[in-house]
Amino acid sequence: MNVPGRRLGGDIAARLGASAIELAALIAIFLTGAALRLVNLPVRGGWDSDQGTEMLAMRAALAAGRLPTFGPAAISVSSSFHHGALYYDILLPAAWLGNGDPTWVVAEIALLSLIVIPITWWIARSIAGPAAGLTTAFLAAISAALVGYATFIWNPDLVQPGAAVAFLGAWQALRTGRAAWWGVAAVGAAVATQAHIAAAVIVLPLAVAFLVDLRRGPARRRRRTALWGLAGALIFVATYLPVIFHEVGNNFSETRGVLAYFSDPNSTSTTGPLLRLIFAMIRLLAWPLTRWPMVDRNGGVMVAFMVATAIIMGLVWRLGVTARTAAAADPSAPASAPSTSAVERFGIRLIGCWLFILIFALSLGLHAVSEVQAGELPTEQYHVVVDPLVFIAVGLIAAGLWRELPKRWLTTTRRAVALIALAALVAWNAGHMPALTSPDGGWPAAQAAATRVEQDAAGSPTALVPLFAEKGSDAYLYPLTRDDFALVSPANARVVILLCDTYWLKVSCDMADAQWLTANGWGEASTRVDRFTAGAPYRILSVYRRAS
Repeated sequence: MNVPGRRLGGDIAARLGASAIELAALIAIFLTGAALRLVNLPVRGGWDSDQGTEMLAMRAALAAGRLPTFGPAAISVSSSFHHGALYYDILLPAAWLGNGDPTWVVAEIALLSLIVIPITWWIARSIAGPAAGLTTAFLAAISAALVGYATFIWNPDLVQPGAAVAFLGAWQALRTGRAAWWGVAAVGAAVATQAHIAAAVIVLPLAVAFLVDLRRGPARRRRRTALWGLAGALIFVATYLPVIFHEVGNNFSETRGVLAYFSDPNSTSTTGPLLRLIFAMIRLLAWPLTRWPMVDRNGGVMVAFMVATAIIMGLVWRLGVTARTAAAADPSAPASAPSTSAVERFGIRLIGCWLFILIFALSLGLHAVSEVQAGELPTEQYHVVVDPLVFIAVGLIAAGLWRELPKRWLTTTRRAVALIALAALVAWNAGHMPALTSPDGGWPAAQAAATRVEQDAAGSPTALVPLFAEKGSDAYLYPLTRDDFALVSPANARVVILLCDTYWLKVSCDMADAQWLTANGWGEASTRVDRFTAGAPYRILSVYRRAS
């Protein structure tokens, strides 16, 4: 008896070129990735000033009914510039639907992160078959690095989905000969680049792929490819039109900020180019599979080195194997369409080339990629554009190990190696997964802190002052603003809330509070009525009331 659901599933599998079993496995992998990202989502992600700033910007855009010109600020040593506003544009619908509730925005980020799973599956499978696709999808689903980036509000969170779409568009254009895919690549590149300015490096591998595509085929096809390439470039530039108009009318302030960053002595590295390249290669290849060096920095050094070395050796091996296969191919085979082995050989070469271009450009172009900064400040956002390619590379290596050979014992041995390596990666990521509850309590803790402040103020004119001014107080300003709780300047306030962040101040809150109160005329004229931990143990809110 034919079951309609089974028939539909078979039709979908046939259209995708996959068996029903493979499609079921992909769905199971996708659901696993969804569970890892969506479980306990309201308290999953951290909540600090960056997140408050993002939500305040989206709230202002919705209130004004106008798309923002700039994205989040990217502060350098000597100047400032911004990431792209497309990041805000993409998240505004969630902010509107959730009436400003950040959980809705995080949910959209998590859902966008999930598209990396089927996209990388598609690329890897079309290069080296089902084993490559499913391995790639599984690694993208269980990656602690990707899960971490999918569960809180931060502009680099959209780099990986955007990069995955861009790589898919470029690969499909090369594989199928359909030039319209370059439009898809342009959209993905625009999302990635506007989410984080360092992701603009993706233009380099895409440009190389486009030039390769432009050289192939008859003149008519090259003209069509050129037209779609031009259309893609226009799409990319169109996403920057608000910034372009601003630059023309404001003496190119953003451009000057970027140039000032790269010309500043503090933006250069004293490490030699070769060491920078080696360190960046280890870091970029290991990060999406191990979360090193952001997590387990010292203990994970050897693991990161082994993972990166295995990927490099595996890609070299796969290139050698496919080259020998091509040399041994049947010369009488029809040449009307590229063979499976030819597609595989070209795909592996392309992924390896893309990885090398990105690693080379990032290691020599951004000093933060080739060094670990003190104070555990995150710098992985500079290179997450590479993450989808790392998953694909590992999938291609696994597919080579999974191939059946004439000697059964050799087949069994290689498959055992693949399974053991995959199990080790699963175990490592399970042990380094972001906590199900953020250490700072996430958005609910900030909201609770704001409610307590409002109760302490009891309707009096209130000021909110961050004692570490560079970081600001947007983590608590946003929930207060969302509650329509009006704030005034300290000079006009009867109540002042001092935010003491000991992570940055490195002094006691008693000392930091006393210094501010004395310097601003509140010393003898105020009484502390409340003090409490506001989420993270190092963020303390103290409430002082001025005497009548």
